[in-house]
Amino acid sequence: MSEFQKKKVLITGGTKGLGKATALEFAKLGAELFLGYRSDEDSALESQKEIENLGASVRLIKADLSEPQGINSLFDDIEHLDVFIHNAAATAFKNLIDIQAHHIEKTFNISVTSFILGVQKAVSLMPKGGAIVSISGMDTEKIVKSHGLLAAAKAGLEQLSYYFAHELGDKGIRVNCVNPGFLETESTQKMLGPYFKKISEAYSESLPSQRPARLDEIANIIIFLCSEKSSWIDGQMIRADGGFDRAIPFLK
Repeated sequence: MSEFQKKKVLITGGTKGLGKATALEFAKLGAELFLGYRSDEDSALESQKEIENLGASVRLIKADLSEPQGINSLFDDIEHLDVFIHNAAATAFKNLIDIQAHHIEKTFNISVTSFILGVQKAVSLMPKGGAIVSISGMDTEKIVKSHGLLAAAKAGLEQLSYYFAHELGDKGIRVNCVNPGFLETESTQKMLGPYFKKISEAYSESLPSQRPARLDEIANIIIFLCSEKSSWIDGQMIRADGGFDRAIPFLK
């Protein structure tokens, strides 16, 4: 029996991309899932069906984390939690010179404010310890056009993860962060549009493996960080980018 059997797992941005992939892998291990999403009802219901087909329990939670009250909606009616994964992110992909105040507020509310408030709520539901994982991005390490605002928010998310690890250690709660590099997801395809294929190929060619990451590969790293097998990994940012951090940057 998996150590995650019947464990309660909450994932923000849990019905698409890496969040969905992580949910599916947890489902295979018997976890009970709470998946946050903002507005795409069709994708959420499709993800729910896939997870239920694996025999796992899942509850969808519609919550707009760009709004202050969104975090309350996310945690309403959750009585116990073992794992909290903060994966949600959104921004305006513009040069910093063109960024407006409402873009800053929305981006930081989703990546930073909701993480702080979410951890506060998650901790109150983890009386016997637990695991928290945040998801960063390659734009904290490489200059990616029009990613300055999101990079700043994600860099803050990394630092918060380090601090939370030290603050929550006496409660038996481990906190880590994963930076997965470039991922082929619906959101990156939408953001890059006609440039997606070219950038994905260039990224893959810069890696030792000469291929992009599979979402389940990153999902299983996240699950490892939530497991007892990683009990001595705490307050870390795990760079799981296939070797891209040593590659020549191309996204200028």
